[in-house]
Amino acid sequence: MMRPPGHYIARPSLRPATMLLWILAGVSTMLLVYEGSTLLGSVLGPLRENPHALQTDFHYYYDAAIRFRQDPQRLYLASDDVIAGFTYPPPAIVPFAMLSNLSLGSALVWLTTASYAALLVSAWLWRVFLSRQGVRASGVEWIVVALVILACGPTYMNAIFGQVNAFVLLSCVVFMTLARSSPAGAGTLLALGAWLKIYPGLLTAGAAWDRRLSRATLHAIVATAAIVVVLLPIVPLSAYQTFFADVIPSRFDKTAIHITNQSLTAFLERFRYPSGQFLNWTGEQAVTVAAAVRWANWSGALIALAWFGLRYRRGDQVASTASLIALVAVIAPLGWGHTYMLVVPLLMLHVAAMRDAATARATFVFLCVTALMIPAGRRLPIDSWPDWLENVVYSRYLLATLALMGLTHFSDRRN
Repeated sequence: MMRPPGHYIARPSLRPATMLLWILAGVSTMLLVYEGSTLLGSVLGPLRENPHALQTDFHYYYDAAIRFRQDPQRLYLASDDVIAGFTYPPPAIVPFAMLSNLSLGSALVWLTTASYAALLVSAWLWRVFLSRQGVRASGVEWIVVALVILACGPTYMNAIFGQVNAFVLLSCVVFMTLARSSPAGAGTLLALGAWLKIYPGLLTAGAAWDRRLSRATLHAIVATAAIVVVLLPIVPLSAYQTFFADVIPSRFDKTAIHITNQSLTAFLERFRYPSGQFLNWTGEQAVTVAAAVRWANWSGALIALAWFGLRYRRGDQVASTASLIALVAVIAPLGWGHTYMLVVPLLMLHVAAMRDAATARATFVFLCVTALMIPAGRRLPIDSWPDWLENVVYSRYLLATLALMGLTHFSDRRN
């Protein structure tokens, strides 16, 4: 059957939100290729051949583990500053001590592999939680979500530096998603996460929101003490004394102002300094935090916790849970770029809902996710800009996270 002249078959066009989602998928795929080749060819490979090829954060943990195996009393060194050295809680040295039986390069390969596995487990648990809370997405959309979180800047930085934030993320996600069904297991994993990097302890604030979370919190407190007892043959009590009497007090009012630190504290502090002091790694990044900045950081945290709790009790458990986990990175004085792996649940929530969102909302989410794609600390061609504006641009992880939090709590998800 012939069609009349000028007749054509209309083809459905992609909605702008869907196009933005596919753009994120394409960019993430290209980033993963680049990141994978860089990680293997410039970090893991060279370190396997020569442990002095380059310096990563993992060097500090590995060296501390070697030192600890020789003399447990030398776990913490007085010469370590805010930026360098081993400053994690005493039990955190145990997994590094196990890895130190391998060469430095091989140990980092194992840590990196385990980190990506922990990220994927966290993402799967969070996806199950979202589905149970009524957040629906297709299989293809979840694949895009996986690409985004695997390729985002915080994940890449965590791998490049040999950091432990994937395990911190896992402890947080397990606690907030499994506390109701398995309070003992959830509490135990939160305790393990807190003994690894203290930060997950903030999640116990959720005990004031939900009776079931309070039960898991009690289990976490018991597990925290039990871990100390179980590890006594390996980690002496003197290590805890040094940590709480010396390490924590000496760093309590300190932060690093280099742009790799994406915390609210560092962001506010940088306004007091010329850009030359926070753009270059010169040793001037460690500073004493002004009292007004500390007050703003902690009062802001308390206001946020109160608001999240109110929303949680009104039934918006997804938004409050994702925001609480992300808040850890925001208020930590040393919220490095890799610490923002804790924003993964918030990212997943928004990216999974992008296709059905209105164009304005999808565009807003797209811009926030894009801001989190470039590694923090990466210099941009904006040296001629005013110092305050450079600080704003270079604090993109913080600002994107706060924007996603605001979008989560102050707008309808369809708009």
